[in-house]
Amino acid sequence: MLGGPSSFLVSVFVLCLQADMFRGLAPSRNKILGSQVGLFRLYSQKPYNVPKASFAPPKAKSSQATGWRAFGQWLGDNSTQKKLTKVYVAGFGVCCIFFYYYMRDKYYEEKFSNSLKQKFLEDPDSLNEYEHLRLKLVLGDKLKVREQKTYDLYQALRKEQFRSSSPGSFHSPSPEELQEWYDRQPKRLVKKAPVPEDEEHVHEHEHEHSEVATNKTNPNIMEPADTTEFYDGMASAYDDEVKWEERAILMGMRRSQIMSRLEGDVLEIACGTGRNIPYLHFDKIDSITFLDSSPKMVEVTRNKFREQYPKFSKVAFTVGKAEDLLDLTGGSKEIKYDTIVETFGLCSHEDPVRALKNMVGLLRPGGRIVLLEHGRSNWDFINNHLDFRAEKRMKTWACRWNLDIGELIEDAGLDVAYEKRVHFGTTWMLVCKRPEDPIKVSEKTFLQKLFGTGPKTSVN
Repeated sequence: MLGGPSSFLVSVFVLCLQADMFRGLAPSRNKILGSQVGLFRLYSQKPYNVPKASFAPPKAKSSQATGWRAFGQWLGDNSTQKKLTKVYVAGFGVCCIFFYYYMRDKYYEEKFSNSLKQKFLEDPDSLNEYEHLRLKLVLGDKLKVREQKTYDLYQALRKEQFRSSSPGSFHSPSPEELQEWYDRQPKRLVKKAPVPEDEEHVHEHEHEHSEVATNKTNPNIMEPADTTEFYDGMASAYDDEVKWEERAILMGMRRSQIMSRLEGDVLEIACGTGRNIPYLHFDKIDSITFLDSSPKMVEVTRNKFREQYPKFSKVAFTVGKAEDLLDLTGGSKEIKYDTIVETFGLCSHEDPVRALKNMVGLLRPGGRIVLLEHGRSNWDFINNHLDFRAEKRMKTWACRWNLDIGELIEDAGLDVAYEKRVHFGTTWMLVCKRPEDPIKVSEKTFLQKLFGTGPKTSVN
C-alpha cells in the first residue's frame, strides 16, 4: 500500500485524468509518470463564440433632436426668445385695441339704456317699438318669442346703421325703417327633400323665403292634417320603428325628467303607444287618464299599462282628439287635472293652439301643462335642415317637426315656468302655466333661489 508523497501524486494523477476524460479534452504534451495528461489548464483550446459586432465601438448619438425635444430646444434658444417677445407685445397691443372698441360700445349702450329709462319716466307713450323691447330687457324681463325675433331684427338694423354713424350717436329705428330695411335683404333659396314618389321633380320644391319666418309665414311648414288613420296603421309597429332613434339620442332620459314633474290627477294627451309608462312616478300621482285619437294606439297603451301596473286602479283610457277635449267632458266643471302632459304630440295636431287652450280649460288653479316636443332650433343651419326634410318627415311620420313651439305657447296665452332645450335646441322641455298663477320654488333657477330674485313664488 502506497503512502507518503507517492500516494499523494497518484491521487492527483487520477483526479486530473478523470477531469480530462469528462471534458473530452486532448491529453497535454506534458509527460507525468509516462502519460500525456494536463494537470492544470487555465485557458481554452477553442475561442469563445462571441460575435465580432459586440467588440465594435458604440455609435455616436445623433445631435439633431426630433419631435418635442426639438421644439424644446427651439423654444429655449436666445434668438427665439427675442422673437417671441415681439410677438407677445404685438398680441397684447391687438387685444388692447379690441378691448377698447368693445368697452366703448358697451359704454354707449349703457348710456342709451339710461336715456330710455329717463324717457320712460317722463313720457311712457313716447317709446317706439324698439325702445319698448330694449327697456324690457334692461329691466330684466324675458321677451316672448315673437318679441325676441323682432328685437333681433332691430339689432341687426342698428348694427348696420352703427357702422355708418359716428360713435356715441343713438338712433332708435322705427317700425317703418325696419320694414324698409327688411324688404331690401336678399331672400334665401331653399330646397325641400324629395319624397319617394317624386324624386325626379326636385326642382319643383325650390322657393324663396325670408330669413326669419313664423309658423304662419314659413312656407316649409306642411299643412295640418288628420293623422288618426296614419297612426292606426302604425300602432303595432310604432315602438319597433322609433325605439332605435330614441335610444341614439338618449330620449329615455328626457322622458324621465319630464315625467318626474307629474303630480296629482294627471291627463296625458296624445299618449300614443304608452312610451312614457316606464317613467311614471306613482308616489306623486293620484290618478292618470290616457287620451289619443287613435283607438289602436290607446289599446296598445292599455295592454302595456295593465301588464306593468296591474294593481293600479285609478286609470282611464279615452279615445278622442285634443281639439275636442272640452267637448269630451260634456261641459262638466268637475273634471279638472293638476297636471296635463303631452310628449311629441303638438306636431301632429290639426290645431295645436286650440289643443293647448283646451288643456288650459281643464287645469285646476295652480296646475301645470308639461310638454316634451320637437320643433325649431336656436341655430339657423339646423332649421334649414328641418325645413329641407319637412315634407319627407310628414310623409314618413305624419309629423310637422319644424314648428316653433314657443310661438304655439305664446298664441295659447300661456307663460313658461320652466324651459330647457337640448339636441341643438330642437327638443323642447317645457312647464307652462296660466299667467295669473304664481311660479313654484322648484321651477326657479339656482341663481334665482340663491339671490331671492325672479317671479313671485306660490305659498305652498
